[in-house]
Amino acid sequence: MAKLSDLGFLKGIIVETIVSTYNEDKTPNAAPMGVLIRDEQHLTIDLFNSTLTCRNIAQNMCAVLNLTSNIEVFYKTTFKEANPDGKLPADWFEKSQVINAPKIRLADATIDIAIDKFLPVDEQKTKAVFNVKLIEAKEKYPQVHSRAMSQTLEAIIHATRVKALSNDPKQRKKVNHLLEMIDDCDKVVNRVAPNSPYSLVMADLIKRIDLWRRQK
Repeated sequence: MAKLSDLGFLKGIIVETIVSTYNEDKTPNAAPMGVLIRDEQHLTIDLFNSTLTCRNIAQNMCAVLNLTSNIEVFYKTTFKEANPDGKLPADWFEKSQVINAPKIRLADATIDIAIDKFLPVDEQKTKAVFNVKLIEAKEKYPQVHSRAMSQTLEAIIHATRVKALSNDPKQRKKVNHLLEMIDDCDKVVNRVAPNSPYSLVMADLIKRIDLWRRQK
């Protein structure tokens, strides 16, 4: 079985994964989240208590970490409204063979994890410590790197904060700063990867941001 370090996990570095869980009605849910490695058998995630992912993990005591370079998967799991009918496609998922959680078929690698313990952080957050149960990784050729991937992912993360803060007049300065960073990301993407999946995601993201701001 592959090790976490084989997949690029390094101590002290937050990596971006997509965490998939089952909802109470057994439908799959997925959301991008930052993950930290403790050692080759343990990972931690800081969960916001109000999120569906947190509730699902508390109920099922497990989840799957999905590793992918597919920016569309990151985008559509971050903003569910970008999917038809506002729901993630059911055919994206299949059930894990070892835990009660779904995994994403399109992922380059999946990590099945089960709760070891919950550590309260504050009233809003809980640190979940997981045991690694299974790592599955597809054999792939080495991939070239483009700035478009990192810049689009950065813009998606900034946009989640814009969406959360847009209705708060006290956060106007912070929102404007986030919008400036998203604009910088957009310029880089359209320079290095015009007419690509990255530029398409950026164009859709900017339209959604404009819509959020008009609705405030």
